[in-house]
Amino acid sequence: MGSQERGCHRRRKSPQDPLLSALPGRLETLEFDLSSQQEFLPCSKALGPPAQCRRALFARARAHPNSTWLTDSSFSSSEAHQALPHSPVCSSFLVGLKAGKRKNETRLNPFMFLRHYALLLFLALAAVAAEEGANHYRIKPRSSENDGSDPPTRKWPELIGLHDPGSQGNGWAREGLNHENWEVMNLPIHWEKAGLPEYDGVVWFRRTIEVPALMANAEATLELGAIDDMDVTWINGKRVGGHEQPGDHFTPRAYKLAPGALKPGRNNIAVRVFDHGHGGGIAQTHGKLELSGSGQKVSLAGPWHYKVGASLQILLSPENAISAQDAYQPFKGEFALKSNDVVAFAGGTNTVKQFESGFLETILTLESSERLYFRDLAWQADTVYLQQRPRNFGSHLDLLRRMGASIIIANFGQVEALDGATRLPHFLTAYGELLDQFEECTPRIVLVSPHRFEKPGDHLLPDLSQHNGDIAAYSEGIRQLAQQRGYLYVGMSQLDSSGWASSSSHLNSEGQWHWARNVASQLTEQPIPRRGTHFELLRKKIGQKNLLWRQHWRPTNWSFLYGNRQQVPSSRDHRPGQPRWFPREVNAIIPLIEQAEENIWKTGTQSQ
Repeated sequence: MGSQERGCHRRRKSPQDPLLSALPGRLETLEFDLSSQQEFLPCSKALGPPAQCRRALFARARAHPNSTWLTDSSFSSSEAHQALPHSPVCSSFLVGLKAGKRKNETRLNPFMFLRHYALLLFLALAAVAAEEGANHYRIKPRSSENDGSDPPTRKWPELIGLHDPGSQGNGWAREGLNHENWEVMNLPIHWEKAGLPEYDGVVWFRRTIEVPALMANAEATLELGAIDDMDVTWINGKRVGGHEQPGDHFTPRAYKLAPGALKPGRNNIAVRVFDHGHGGGIAQTHGKLELSGSGQKVSLAGPWHYKVGASLQILLSPENAISAQDAYQPFKGEFALKSNDVVAFAGGTNTVKQFESGFLETILTLESSERLYFRDLAWQADTVYLQQRPRNFGSHLDLLRRMGASIIIANFGQVEALDGATRLPHFLTAYGELLDQFEECTPRIVLVSPHRFEKPGDHLLPDLSQHNGDIAAYSEGIRQLAQQRGYLYVGMSQLDSSGWASSSSHLNSEGQWHWARNVASQLTEQPIPRRGTHFELLRKKIGQKNLLWRQHWRPTNWSFLYGNRQQVPSSRDHRPGQPRWFPREVNAIIPLIEQAEENIWKTGTQSQ
């Protein structure tokens, strides 16, 4: 259409426009919307015709969620679909516009053009940052282009947990560790200036201090100043805080300690520092290096013992670029939780209700000194024979990989046992096929047996307790299956389940609590936390997070999201050319989940 192409108008640069002539990329084509305060966008002739220019210059900016779209009536329908996103505030920069001779021609002040071009560049960069920022989340957004065959990319905390010798279990953070034979470094200082030149990787620091009784019995604050780059900090073997993502090397560390976190007399502080470039260590470029509370202070400057952990080269070496199924070795006879473990629940209705109740998650969160994440992939009426899902929902493996599951707790057999013991071989075969899928993600699997049925209080209801012999047979089959595959087994069939259910096979709230207590006690062999105020506060926060997770992974109106109704008008954005709003809305839940998990972590550590 040449210079008369609708929606994109051009004029020749003239000698009177020196600033416009000097613009890079030979910018000489202007796009504007006469029906919207003459807002415009620059196009580059070097990129080709205006329609191509629109697609090329701001292709990355189309994903920006805060953009609006050109809707000039002079556009053809095809051009309207190609329109560029632009900011609604642009018109405030165009006070220098003056109408030209022809109806659809506009001359502009070159200074205003430069300012507007800078704004557009800023918006494009913001869109790129927003797009790249989505990759920082632990949960991988569902993608129609990814069937789940690619394992999730590993992050620094996970790599450190896998390959750093001090991060195996409680490792070099444990309270009783003797560190007297470690090297000594006077802090604060970058370690390159104190015996570790050009070193990047993990270094552990430990120090024993004397704490007055008055400080130990009240709230206190541990301040370590700015740490380059990342840290995790423990006191007496209990994690009290940490910054494990890049970008916090200027952030002063200040960790609040609940009463009881310290004890009168000797206390051990352990700090795992990871640096991935340039200077590293507890350098205190900002902030303080002290312990304070109850009007008293203990200086932490001076000699600390240190030991070098996994170097950056080890963490990034090709032989350590392991696939998802090799990420963890099977359990070696005990339920060992590692830092940043992702625990997934699989099963039917009772497992769904357990995840909603949050009892088991609350217990494990309080009992572990490591930071943990919990997800569920359970669905009402799931059995080992059939896990019915909507169209295009994806497999168990797809979801397990997107959530980065490292432990799976599976609870099947409760409903299947109603088929009778004669069906046990079929059950074990089907269970094995399902577990084959699970093992493609992780070999760290726990099998929980079904629990006993109880007699109903209403004589009109069927007496499922007559199947308790079948429950025992299925439980024994599950135990043998776990033994053959190297899994952990939790037996529930011998426990007295009186009062666990309310006139049905499904556990009531009290039953969920007793179920979780028994599972946790068999797995961890630790005393179960008391259900006090703090327990219930943490469980409430966990319930809020689990609701967000449920809304993300199995949202309502699935057919409009990725099913067979993706093309109906209500499933799409009302503005031509925009990406569909529903998938964006669902993926926007991910940062809400991770913020909720941050609150859970802070609440959980208050009692440790």
